[in-house]
Amino acid sequence: MLQLARGRENQYKSPVDSLFKESSVLLRRIIEHVKHQNWTAVAIDFVIVVLGVFIGIQVSNWNERLAFEKREQVLLRELRSEVAQNMADAQSKGDAFLIGARAARRVLNAIDGGAAPCTDECWSVVVDLMHASQWQQLLSSWSTYEELRREGLPSDRRIIDLIEKYRTYSHQVALVLSTQPAYRGLVRGLIPINVQDAYWESCYVLEEAIEVYLHPCPAPDNLVIEPAIVQAILSKPEIASNLREWTSIARVVGETLTEPQQALGNDILKRIDGQEVERP
Repeated sequence: MLQLARGRENQYKSPVDSLFKESSVLLRRIIEHVKHQNWTAVAIDFVIVVLGVFIGIQVSNWNERLAFEKREQVLLRELRSEVAQNMADAQSKGDAFLIGARAARRVLNAIDGGAAPCTDECWSVVVDLMHASQWQQLLSSWSTYEELRREGLPSDRRIIDLIEKYRTYSHQVALVLSTQPAYRGLVRGLIPINVQDAYWESCYVLEEAIEVYLHPCPAPDNLVIEPAIVQAILSKPEIASNLREWTSIARVVGETLTEPQQALGNDILKRIDGQEVERP
């Protein structure tokens, strides 16, 4: 059993350990040669010791570099998934803001036109009023990227430049969306609650934490909306003024998240995959 244990112990010794053990033996031999003034043997053994130590250090450095490169590849794969997830989140929210911006413009056109927005069918107007009030925050996750940066990675500086630019876009959009629009609370305080309930049941879907606003949205059965209520909402000056301000922001945010943000994200993915990306 003792011999077996020693055999297992030797099995797990690295080549570097063996080299340093052999170097120690050679050093003892050099001391013996010096005592006997065998200078030729001293020189030979000394060269062997130096070469052995040098090779051992090089092997150790090579192993560390190989392990470092493997870890970077693992983290880069995780980073790719992280970027793709942030892109999907930005795309879905950008699409939602554009739906709201288009709905707001239909409402404003009805207000500015001066005509009655509805007579016996007011559902589509209410849907537009609610779609236009939708607001979401942009919350990106960069835990893998931050872990890479703490370790001095990625080694490809271009990946860092692209991600920092992407994060700047996200930060700017997040600042714009840091406060809920005044229109949101204003209009929702005026639409009857039973109509809002019908909207949430028919026009809103939550798919894997992604909010989806349906347009066109089917009208629910047996829902009666009084045209006078809708007209009263649209006739309020603060509705139109706040909606104009918000829809302008929603359109710009939506276009940013679905166009330049997505193009930049695709450049990051290409670079992680080892493809060349043109500099802006």
